[in-house]
Amino acid sequence: MSRSIKYSNIKFFITFSLILLGQLLFSQTLKDVIDGDHRSEKNSARDKYRHPIETLEFFGIKSTMTVVEISPGGGWYQEILAPFLNKNGQYISATYNPKSEVKRERDRYKSEKKRLAARKDLYSNAKMVAMIGSVYGEENSADMVLSFRNYHNWIGSSEFEKLRAMYNTLKPGGILGITDHRSDSTIDEKGYTCEPCMIKDAEVVGFIYLGASQINANPKDTKDHPGGVWNLPPTLSKNQLSNKNIDEAQKRYKSIGESDRYTLKFMKPNLSLIHI
Repeated sequence: MSRSIKYSNIKFFITFSLILLGQLLFSQTLKDVIDGDHRSEKNSARDKYRHPIETLEFFGIKSTMTVVEISPGGGWYQEILAPFLNKNGQYISATYNPKSEVKRERDRYKSEKKRLAARKDLYSNAKMVAMIGSVYGEENSADMVLSFRNYHNWIGSSEFEKLRAMYNTLKPGGILGITDHRSDSTIDEKGYTCEPCMIKDAEVVGFIYLGASQINANPKDTKDHPGGVWNLPPTLSKNQLSNKNIDEAQKRYKSIGESDRYTLKFMKPNLSLIHI
């Protein structure tokens, strides 16, 4: 080996090592983000029910990934995911259509866009794509797609459409992580959904089921609430509650905490690794 080639290899190694070291020094851990002062006290108080570190570690998230979050809503997970991925990865929100004919959806898109623009230090690399069509963003582009408490909204109308779009968005070998309110039966009602049915739906689309975590299980959730899962925190809806015992009922619901939820992990198969 010539001296010039040897020095060139050493230079490349040193440069690569410095880049890697810089990424490690300036990237935030999940705990750093979750403990950050950008999170509201109200949102942080829900960590004990939602276990964000354990949930995201179960899914296998890394700060260098491209991650698509489905319908972030008020941004509870968004304020964790977007800063975590901001430096070395890519956060993408699959959200409301800004050209929707429904004013409420256009307004929610604007609200989310404003929220992300308000903290460039945390969200400068975040992107938004409309959750429409057969793919959310670019096909085969995401390392991970995450959906938190959305599936119950799709049951009986668009669950397969949404699952196929998520499948198309993921790279081969990419991960789908889903949490939602868990029913104790095969019936989907009052916000609770059938876990085995959800797994089967995903497998029909082509996903490989990798397993479940019980980190978001809640054995105190009796699931017999008259107003469904929304009687529980954080909504604490008074729907279907008797006016005579609302205070007593809500005290009981607060003691239960948030719903019993399944936490499921799937993979889009990487057909290039399958040898016949």
